[in-house]
Amino acid sequence: MKLKSVVLGVVVSCILLSCVQKSDNEKLQLENKNLRAELEKYQLENKSLKAELEEYQFGADRLVAIIEKAYSEKDYKKARESITLLSNKHPESPKNEKFIPLLKKINEEELIAQKKKDEEMRIAKEKKEKEEKERIRLANLNNTGMWSIEHYVDEFGEKTKEAYIRNRELIIGTFSNTATQNSSLNVTFLISNSTDISIQLYEYSNNNPVKAYKTDSYKVLIQDKDGKRYQLIAKNYSDRLCFDKTDSKQVHNILIKGGSIKFKIYEVETPTTEYDFTISKADWYDNAFQKLKEAKK
Repeated sequence: MKLKSVVLGVVVSCILLSCVQKSDNEKLQLENKNLRAELEKYQLENKSLKAELEEYQFGADRLVAIIEKAYSEKDYKKARESITLLSNKHPESPKNEKFIPLLKKINEEELIAQKKKDEEMRIAKEKKEKEEKERIRLANLNNTGMWSIEHYVDEFGEKTKEAYIRNRELIIGTFSNTATQNSSLNVTFLISNSTDISIQLYEYSNNNPVKAYKTDSYKVLIQDKDGKRYQLIAKNYSDRLCFDKTDSKQVHNILIKGGSIKFKIYEVETPTTEYDFTISKADWYDNAFQKLKEAKK
């Protein structure tokens, strides 16, 4: 009798447990169904919101307003991007035709703006380089490099007040003519001011400069430190090749730039006569010129 009661109790418990599990499963399935329904609703709402947001961001009227505002503020990149968006998303908009010439205008204005920016950068760079050059010059105020300040002498060999610049040491080069090839040459610059520059040429490195018994003309080719080339004229009236005021100023400006300067000189009447020499380092000529001006005061 006791055994039957126990077995009956176990069977009843199992039935009750099964009913509870079935009820829980049904409840979970219902909850999952409700969650899926809410998710689908959320996705629909999200899709709708995205559509509304896209319409707000990329609506034809809004894009037109953005284009006009961006162009007025010279935000050419944004204007161009918005014109492309309007064309892609709203090809039916009548504004597309209006913005075709605007794109061309934007390109032209951008080019002008870039040129202006490049010019401003160039000017700023030149200013900075000039300031740096002046700073270095002031830091080396007494450095005249290869140049020295001298004074002309009178008929008694005494110094006058007339100062000039010359190279401290002879510049070495070569000369050639019908009688010789690549023979030794010494060169001296005589610079009284920026518009009065002469060169003395000493053939065979002797002590007597090339002299003229009439006016001899010379073609002077110069290459400055940046590789820029010049063709000048000098005339020998006595014992030196003299540049006129204009060409002297040109030589002066070349020397101011410093660096390595190449010279090639031909006698006009006898072009087989050729002189070649190089100033290896003309730096600090500007300091020497400042001292020359002070010496003349």
